[in-house]
Amino acid sequence: MTAGASRHVVTPRPHAFTIVELLVVVSLIAVLIALLLPAVQSAREAARRARCLNNLRQIGLALHLYHDTNSVLPAGRVKRDYSYGAWVRILPFLEQRALHNSFNFHFGAISRENRTGQSVSVDVFFCPSDPGAGVRDGDMGFMVKYGYADSGEKLRMAFTSYVGSSGTTDTTAQVIPDGRGFARDDGVFTDEASIRLSMISDGLGQTMFVSERATAYLQELAVLEPYLPLKFGWYFVGGYGDTLFLTFYPPNMPRKVASSARANHAAAASSLHPGGLNVLMGDGSTRFVRDTVSTWSFDPSTGWPASAKRDHGGFWSGLPKPGIWQALSTRSGGEPIGADSW
Repeated sequence: MTAGASRHVVTPRPHAFTIVELLVVVSLIAVLIALLLPAVQSAREAARRARCLNNLRQIGLALHLYHDTNSVLPAGRVKRDYSYGAWVRILPFLEQRALHNSFNFHFGAISRENRTGQSVSVDVFFCPSDPGAGVRDGDMGFMVKYGYADSGEKLRMAFTSYVGSSGTTDTTAQVIPDGRGFARDDGVFTDEASIRLSMISDGLGQTMFVSERATAYLQELAVLEPYLPLKFGWYFVGGYGDTLFLTFYPPNMPRKVASSARANHAAAASSLHPGGLNVLMGDGSTRFVRDTVSTWSFDPSTGWPASAKRDHGGFWSGLPKPGIWQALSTRSGGEPIGADSW
């Protein structure tokens, strides 16, 4: 090259992704996300389940402290007006004495005089996997006819994910409560009477005290009546669907029966945890009960025990052979329950 001649330097052009290469990269990222997402969701659910179990243990400790103080467990409900549930009674033992004192026990649990306590949500009473729990606003129009609300009044109510075991058989339809009613209330939280730990002859470790009841399932009842979901799940009321449940129905009933039976969901134990639900035993231990736990045979169109009939007095007859689910809820049934069978 002669002196002074211009020099032409060729700069290499940067290599760009082709469409095919870009699609491959995007596909790989999508595959990695698809592989990672279930693990993240599983970890989150494990954390929610752990918190749920901790809530149950705290409730269990409060129940035992209540028993130490009063020599009995709190009654499940009292059949006078809309009565208070067991969870209100144990509030002082959950470091919620001020909330307990805000209730005026001279008035019904849902009365106007108790608006303050009705709207306070206690964290220990709701499962993090149950988005329907906590405080919700709603038009409580159905309360107007009872004189507990004004027309168009908007109320804030606190809902709970946890319910106490009332036993195997529904006695709500009793026309005249009598001795048979108490015999059928074979669980721990019963009508009127309070149970002493010494009365639980099956053993505390073999007797279920508390289970989950997903308030999210109650929202399905809205198709039957707009106000119906808001009538159930209140933490301060003692009743089936509020703070009591029955093993009369299979666990996680909404997963097992026809949608036409959704009206019975309120009194059944349920959860949004995959595969089962958490329960608290009388000795303070917690267990995860699988959906596959044995239960008495039931009619899938109603959830009721198969071939059972209810008489005019409100009592059931012809009940099928109890399963482990029913045995867990009785306090003195004498049923043997294998440790690995549920």
